[in-house]
Amino acid sequence: MHLGVRPRVEVGRDAGLRPLTRHAARLHRDERGVGLVEALVSSALLGIALVALMASLSTFALASRQAEDRAVGQAFVRAQAARIAAAPYRADGDYSAYYETVPSGFGRGVTVTWWDGASAWTGTQNGNGLQRVALSVTRNGSTITSLELAKAQR
Repeated sequence: MHLGVRPRVEVGRDAGLRPLTRHAARLHRDERGVGLVEALVSSALLGIALVALMASLSTFALASRQAEDRAVGQAFVRAQAARIAAAPYRADGDYSAYYETVPSGFGRGVTVTWWDGASAWTGTQNGNGLQRVALSVTRNGSTITSLELAKAQR
């Protein structure tokens, strides 16, 4: 015999579940707006991936340009050195008649020093007959490559 407490009769989909489990089941069934949140999260992740991809492409383009500049500079400085090496010895060190045409956007530096006959290269012209010609190639104010060669009076 019951003391006035009626047993709880549950009907429907949640019948037989404990109250906490019923609440969780109801929340699980109520998915309004979940598609929107999923779309926003996936769009944000896609945006982040695209930004990272664009940054890596930009870095690749810059590195490619620097490698191209270095290759052009090295080819130019080697050609310039070959022309100066093939030119006759000039006691004054002026080899400008043998200069190559500088590629567009690049700069050339030529420095001639003379051996003093004992232990050092000097900027003072002398009659010892040995010169060091230092060539450099610049782009946007920075040196890309350099090369040195010796010229001897024969």
